[in-house]
Amino acid sequence: MKREEIEEAIKATEERMKADQQALVELKERLEVVTSQEKERLHYISSKEIIDLIYKQTGKKNNMSTIKRWADEGYLGTVLDEKEKFWALPTKQGKKRFLYPKEDVYSFLYEKGYLQPQYKILDRVYLPTTDARPPEAGIVVSSHLLKTEFMYTIQLESTFELLKDIPENKLKPC
Repeated sequence: MKREEIEEAIKATEERMKADQQALVELKERLEVVTSQEKERLHYISSKEIIDLIYKQTGKKNNMSTIKRWADEGYLGTVLDEKEKFWALPTKQGKKRFLYPKEDVYSFLYEKGYLQPQYKILDRVYLPTTDARPPEAGIVVSSHLLKTEFMYTIQLESTFELLKDIPENKLKPC
């Protein structure tokens, strides 16, 4: 290769590297926005997800008009348009998809009897292992809804000690 050709190749490579660096910066910024929106989206639930949750919990089938009526009456909290609020996330094509704050929806569904704790009082459950304690069995003494999760008070079988505010997802059935 001649000197001029080498210099041109170096210049072209440097320009590609500069463009790639800019593209990398833009991709990292986009990833930050997507990650942030994914985390925030976890605090909301769609109409379809509400219908699925009710069916999973009770076996009862509801329809979109019921959800719309509840939303119109203000039972489900602030109604958001998913495409507007979470513009960086992929969404399904077609009609508008509405989102509602999970905390408001769960509270409403719990009051209506559509949302129940997985474990009943006097159910026997296994508690998770912690640094202080190996896995052991306990009895459900009480439960309550805290925001979007059921929390339990468990009495250990071995010591009769009461453990409060154990999240449902940490318990296993015996």
